[in-house]
Amino acid sequence: MNISEQIRNYRKSVGLTQEQVANALGVSASAVNKWEKGNSYPDISTLPALARLLQMDMNELFSFREELTDREIGQFVNELSEAVLEESIDTVFEMASKKIHEYPRCELLIYTVATVLNSALILSETDSKRRREYDASILGWLERTAESTNEKIRMSSEYMLAVKYTQMEEYEKADAYLAKIPDVTIDTTIMKTNVLIRKEGEDAAALFLEGKLMQTATTLQNYLYKLIEIEETTGNRQEAEQIADLAEQIISLCGMWKYGRVVPHLLLALYRKDSEGSIRLIREALDEARKPWDMEASPLYYRYAGTRQEKAGSAAGESFVRAFISEIETKKEYDFLKENPELEKILAEYRK
Repeated sequence: MNISEQIRNYRKSVGLTQEQVANALGVSASAVNKWEKGNSYPDISTLPALARLLQMDMNELFSFREELTDREIGQFVNELSEAVLEESIDTVFEMASKKIHEYPRCELLIYTVATVLNSALILSETDSKRRREYDASILGWLERTAESTNEKIRMSSEYMLAVKYTQMEEYEKADAYLAKIPDVTIDTTIMKTNVLIRKEGEDAAALFLEGKLMQTATTLQNYLYKLIEIEETTGNRQEAEQIADLAEQIISLCGMWKYGRVVPHLLLALYRKDSEGSIRLIREALDEARKPWDMEASPLYYRYAGTRQEKAGSAAGESFVRAFISEIETKKEYDFLKENPELEKILAEYRK
């Protein structure tokens, strides 16, 4: 990153305009504009005052380091997340690859970028060839950070690798990474909550708990989906139906997205190749997927809802619908519905 980018990024991060910087340093606004465009550079006598004004040190100003600060990583991830919503997946990967090329030893940057792009890739409509290429890039980045000396980065990378290799049905590789992750025997959530109450107050502690609760509810939801699959494939059809009914109730009680309530019964219909039931539930799932998740209405997540950006939530819903349609068209579980005129009618309606 060059001086012009550093000045621009840090000026924005501290919330100053070019005119405010110019007034503080006793130069013209056009001079600051030229610095940020790389057309000229600050006078050497101005540099210390500029660094203090932008709350950075001289090493950061001149990029005399191989690491990005947490603030810089957060800022880039925000830019990347916005690009996910507004640009093509090719543009997003190009942005990420360029940044990683600039800071090849910044493990937190590499890991964070890999997680963002992995989610973006899931929701994209990329063709299978490009998807494989991008998956290979993500795997390569995660394999690098899985060697990190930072325990948190290493374990998080190992977990993501295990998930991805499981999805790719490369189970030996997945098991190898899972074996490296120690079982967590102590839940420190309540302890952290008590600390937060004393340090930042009850609202901050409640927000933290809402996030943990959502994470737990999502995990429970996935466990139930998997249990339905196991009971159904082993011939325990009555138990599978009972679990599907319980899953619908639990997802509702946990205040989760209504789309999730449809999934247990859709899974059963797909496993049983019930065309009529599957098509009815696909339509219902698509209907619910298009509706925003009104977390503010839930006493469990209303604080967390206030931290979300409306733009991101709306765009994510549309992206999810597109990803769901792509799954219907490509996954073998839906093969028995191919060329079904009613399904084609539904998909055409939701592609609009």
